[in-house]
Amino acid sequence: MTMPSPAALHHTCFLVRDLERTAQALSDSLAIGPWNVWTIEPAECRVHGQESPFSFRVAFAEVGGGTFELITPHSGNSVYDEHLAEHGEGFHHTCLVYPTLEAVREAKAELLRQGREMIQEASAGDVFDLGFFTFPEIGSAVELLYLDAAQLPPPEVVIGQAAPAV
Repeated sequence: MTMPSPAALHHTCFLVRDLERTAQALSDSLAIGPWNVWTIEPAECRVHGQESPFSFRVAFAEVGGGTFELITPHSGNSVYDEHLAEHGEGFHHTCLVYPTLEAVREAKAELLRQGREMIQEASAGDVFDLGFFTFPEIGSAVELLYLDAAQLPPPEVVIGQAAPAV
């Protein structure tokens, strides 16, 4: 099997304990924003290969051609909780987005075939499907994601303002 090519580098993620406070601080200090915030409750969740329901709060802000992501655990136990307990707040992963649900599932299967460890996976039908794999070569996780953003509801909260045009 050949590894499907990702469509893009989707985001860089930082885990935080207080998502709203952090988003506001980054908006105030660096003019990053607005931050769109959702609570995500995947229909199917696995952590270290075991079924383990969890939810999390996520905030996205576009910066130039990229996206900044903040995550804080909300309920259940996830690799987000583990990382915060072991390492504290900070960088967690980069995310590669795939153009189709089939492509992300093929990519996850190929990494498993290669012997990579999938530490967390979650899905919500045809809205999103994701898997986190450890990459010791870079000292972090890499997320593989399919996301149909058109199916997302409006953000629950919007924090901060858009940067002024230059």
